[in-house]
Amino acid sequence: MKDLSDIGVLGMGTMGKALALNLANNGFKVSIWNRSIEKVHKHAEENPDANFYAPQSYEDFIESLARPRKIILMVPAGEPTQKTLTQLSSVLDRGDLIMDGGNALFKITEMNQDALETKGIHLLGCGISGGEEGALKGPSMMPGGDIEAWEEFEPFLSKIAAEDFAGKACVAYMGKGGAGHYVKMVHNGIEYADMQMIAELVHLLNKVYKLSFKDIAEQLKACQDGPLGSFLLDIAIDVLEKEEEGRPVLELILDKAKQKGTGTWTVQEALRLGAAVPSIAGAVFMRGASMQKESRLSLSNKITLQNPKAEMTLGQLMPLLHDATLLARFSHFDQGFQLLEQANKDMDYGFNFSEIARIWQGGCIIRAEMLRPIKEAFESQGDHLLGSNYAANLIQENLNALRIITAELTKLGIPNLAYSGGLAHIEAQIEGRSSAYMIQGLRDRFGKHGFERIDKEGPHHLPN
Repeated sequence: MKDLSDIGVLGMGTMGKALALNLANNGFKVSIWNRSIEKVHKHAEENPDANFYAPQSYEDFIESLARPRKIILMVPAGEPTQKTLTQLSSVLDRGDLIMDGGNALFKITEMNQDALETKGIHLLGCGISGGEEGALKGPSMMPGGDIEAWEEFEPFLSKIAAEDFAGKACVAYMGKGGAGHYVKMVHNGIEYADMQMIAELVHLLNKVYKLSFKDIAEQLKACQDGPLGSFLLDIAIDVLEKEEEGRPVLELILDKAKQKGTGTWTVQEALRLGAAVPSIAGAVFMRGASMQKESRLSLSNKITLQNPKAEMTLGQLMPLLHDATLLARFSHFDQGFQLLEQANKDMDYGFNFSEIARIWQGGCIIRAEMLRPIKEAFESQGDHLLGSNYAANLIQENLNALRIITAELTKLGIPNLAYSGGLAHIEAQIEGRSSAYMIQGLRDRFGKHGFERIDKEGPHHLPN
């Protein structure tokens, strides 16, 4: 009888292949499967030193796993995942376990968990961030579901995860139900905002200040080792330096940004829960606007605008841009954590915000030096990041720069929903008396909705 495998990976796409190889490289015997069996045997043949078992059939794959069987599902979210879970539920036994590593909507994860639990099968919904390189060398992983499923998968996930700033595995139990996929959804929302901010920065320096993409890369390199250091900054520099036949590749890329849905889900959840995420929403809307290429071209030819010139020199701009970007990035993180805070109240997931900040320190797309003080702020001062001493100091030191840069971007004709959204979020959150009194007055005037007063109890209306 053949030796049974420790774990199975079902789905030999880019991420599935990389994750399977990561597991094998860490000493686990891994059975691999795909609906196209050619992919299974090709991956095994290309990696002869890996401890793979390449089954001859689906039934062989299932029987090759040690009990309780543990299967990591790495197939596209939606119909492919649903079909695969249905198929697995018909052949697995009570006590077997599945981990869905796709970008599933948290509500669907919880529905699947309920359905599988009736058959005694445990489903762990796990967000995985880091792309192909992360899956192979160490991703950040955000698992959620019943605690028994986490305990069974934990030895595998802790072994293959990236490391945080202290050398600890970038994986932790996020909470019950769809908590893992919820955290990954918010991670992606923050990612949208930060990518949009970098795009706005590059557009300003290229379009207005006429810097070449290579020159912009040189400007950004000065920020890599400081508080702005991040994975997205590093790869932005790499993208800026790419050339094809002596020409910057960025000049050849069509300006239409696609999306897979996680950013939209984040905004939808924020609307449902009443959480303010202006930068994340703005980033989603800007991708939508980018897709209207033909209309934008037509309007740009029809509407002639005067192009104002920059009044600041590059030397004057860059320190302000550095400080504004630092605070805008913090704002993006705070928007994400405030949404998680609201979700925690609504669904009682049991989020540990310090742990979330910790596991985002390595492997994932939004890993950044800023997550070091953010983690420490949560540890020392509770679950409301904006109320921490770290936030107060950061705002006091950089708010003026963010105001100036947002004004400059607007004046120079650079759409800037990441910077301006970041500023609006901070300003709205720290304003003692907001403009909402006028909204309440208007609501009562046209709809008799009533309002509260600062000097009297109970509901009130405008005088006749």
